[in-house]
Amino acid sequence: MKSMLASMSAMLAFCIAPAAGAEFPKAGSAEYDTYYVDNPVAKIDGGGATGTIVDTTGITRNVKGEGPFHDLSVRCLYHVSAVGEALRYNGSCVETDKDGDKVFSTFDDTSHTLTGGTGKYEGITGTAAYAVKELHETVGGRPAVIVNHKATWEVK
Repeated sequence: MKSMLASMSAMLAFCIAPAAGAEFPKAGSAEYDTYYVDNPVAKIDGGGATGTIVDTTGITRNVKGEGPFHDLSVRCLYHVSAVGEALRYNGSCVETDKDGDKVFSTFDDTSHTLTGGTGKYEGITGTAAYAVKELHETVGGRPAVIVNHKATWEVK
């Protein structure tokens, strides 16, 4: 009986112990969505052309519900130029995972460029093509979007 209780106790401890975080793959690919809410902080109007500085925050989730780029907080600063119908984007983002490790990227009109990070992401390089789906503005008028990313990377 004593050995049975010891076995059950060990099994229970194993089941409730926190799972060790999975190592971030040294190379790979992943698809993830980021849910952003924008905060335009400055705008200039040149009569037919505008420039806006935007501070945006959000949450990144791997589309599989687990794996790389899952459950990260994100903050980006970017500039959008609108000349007639043409929009141009340039910015920088920092994504932070549950461990506090960070991924830094820059982006333009079509893709993010992974340029480094801290902790498990130190030395990361890669790209993430993206597509934007606009949502209805939030109460108060802030733009909201879902951005789907398809990333490939390598950590050196």
